[in-house]
Amino acid sequence: MKKFLIVLLLIPFFSFSQRKKDRDTSAVILQPNRIEFEKKRDGSEFYVVPGDKKGILLVEETLEASRGGGGYEWKLHMIDTALQIKWSQTLIIPSGGALLGYEYFEGRFYLLYSKNQFRSEDLVVYQFTSVSTDFVAYEITTVFPVDITHFESVGETLLIAGYANFRPVVITYNINDRIPRVVPGFYDNKNEILDLVVDEDSKLFTVIMSEKMRNKKYTVRVRTFTDRGDIIQDNLVNPGEKRSLLDAASTTFAGGLQYLAGTHSRKSLQYSQGFYLSKFINGQQQFNKYFPFADLNNFFGHLKPKREERIMNRIERKREKGKIKKFNYRLLVHKILQRDGEYIMIAEAYYPRYNYSTAGSSFGAYGGFGYNPGAGRTNPYFLGYKYTHAVVLGFDPNCNIIWDQTFKIEDIQTFSLEENVVVSASGGKVILMYLEENEIRSKIVEGNDIVEGRTFNPVKLSFESDELKSKDPSVEGLKKWYDETLFAFGEQSIKNPEGITGKTQRKVFYINKIQYDLNRQPN
Repeated sequence: MKKFLIVLLLIPFFSFSQRKKDRDTSAVILQPNRIEFEKKRDGSEFYVVPGDKKGILLVEETLEASRGGGGYEWKLHMIDTALQIKWSQTLIIPSGGALLGYEYFEGRFYLLYSKNQFRSEDLVVYQFTSVSTDFVAYEITTVFPVDITHFESVGETLLIAGYANFRPVVITYNINDRIPRVVPGFYDNKNEILDLVVDEDSKLFTVIMSEKMRNKKYTVRVRTFTDRGDIIQDNLVNPGEKRSLLDAASTTFAGGLQYLAGTHSRKSLQYSQGFYLSKFINGQQQFNKYFPFADLNNFFGHLKPKREERIMNRIERKREKGKIKKFNYRLLVHKILQRDGEYIMIAEAYYPRYNYSTAGSSFGAYGGFGYNPGAGRTNPYFLGYKYTHAVVLGFDPNCNIIWDQTFKIEDIQTFSLEENVVVSASGGKVILMYLEENEIRSKIVEGNDIVEGRTFNPVKLSFESDELKSKDPSVEGLKKWYDETLFAFGEQSIKNPEGITGKTQRKVFYINKIQYDLNRQPN
């Protein structure tokens, strides 16, 4: 009996190993360089600030008290595009100070810190360049406490956005005159800041807001300013009487032309029922176009073939009756990409997970689309956001959808909503990638065609004799860098029996350079 049980237990393990082994790797993804930093204490944290071809600024928050007391050491390393250290620096941050944001703009790296945990209105920004350890510190006082949600820079101006007394506020700080200014027109309402978009070429910035209308529906307001905070245009999207616009991404304001893309709903403010696309010329709305999920060609392409077929059959039966099949999804919308007269919109589908318990028993439950926990379940415990797939669609200057694709997301769950999938375009092809469980997972599409299906490339280690012992899935990610180059980062525990680094075991924070060549023959 014992032998029989052992055989049964080995069968699923063997099958899983086979599935893992048989998965394809991408032929177009390369990993030419890697750098490691020893993680000496569990409490230290790393922050990565990409700076185009100027390199990467790596910031490490340590638990080491400064020798003079009154603060803690923060280690800074400037890394070039070959992942070689150009310089290192130590900052002393006062006790209670925290890193609130970081930014790169035209050769300058900015780190935004709070000076005191009890006075959120007192801030300091450190400005670095890639060439030396010299820095400039700007002390900023916002007068009133601000819960900061966005930190950007444009030209000679730093932008800080967030909420003061639950009301939106946007502050500009010019690094020459060093005077903070509150941008007018925000604090008098209770709208929500959706995004802050910077146009590096024209030195303009756009604030996207969610706004409640008189009919209790919601829409989107888009305001564009100069780097000094002078308003250029103020667009309020008219969604019609029966729809609410839940979110928005915006193109930059170029030559008076601006596009918005997001999701819409007729009733719920949590679940969207389709996409909308809007076009503005010199502040005048040209039109809104709405696209239900059922009208897209590949919206359900992440599902198993039989399930996708059943859904498509239901959509067709509804269509034959002159009706549209409705689907409800929660979507996190990314920024819009622009390429050669075409615009690319990206959104990630997710749902919140909860654990519900009752007196005398407890069990797990998944909060999904339209999910409603049964009577008697109490004390919900939030487990995080579970991501299911990414939706990518291309539209033309007249807001017509040209193509759409989906990309299945597995194993990712976060406690705050985060963008996971990185989308890059080269020529007519689009590559989608995300990092999870020490693997770069990718898919390449060209319009409605799939050039290379889902692939799995392990993160490359430093030495052939390295063995990955463990990794922290909560500390890893994939970010754009410059041109057709990205970087992966995370924490790993590695064993090396040969002791090449002087140790047989090491815990590191790593950065891997990732490049892709879509001209290579894919798998």
